[in-house]
Amino acid sequence: MESNVRLLILDGGTGQSEPGTKSSVGRALDSVLASGATFRHSSGRIVVVEASGEQEARLRQDIPGARLVSLDTNVSELIPDLDTSELLFLEAVRIRNSASYQEEKAQQKPGESPEEQLMFTAPCIPGGQSNG
Repeated sequence: MESNVRLLILDGGTGQSEPGTKSSVGRALDSVLASGATFRHSSGRIVVVEASGEQEARLRQDIPGARLVSLDTNVSELIPDLDTSELLFLEAVRIRNSASYQEEKAQQKPGESPEEQLMFTAPCIPGGQSNG
């Protein structure tokens, strides 16, 4: 896994924002951009960022209550009420950042996966006419 990719765990509080103000996620994304870190993905209260040590320090300072943790952190211990979509999001992020996935992705040729082959040969128009 890439060493500078982190999970930014936002305050799990359920308090609603005042009308006309940004959500905690919106404010966090503003801080990510202002710090120079790179936003990768978000599932709401879990944001994936790529940040150097200096950028991490600024994010910790700018976002009260947020935690920056490594991808392999057991987030269930930090946020006990994770829902199914958040758990799936975390698993997908870990898979996409794994060395084995990155190696396979680098070796893959466009059009060779079974899904792509099916796309190229599946009938798209009623009557069996093919798109290719």
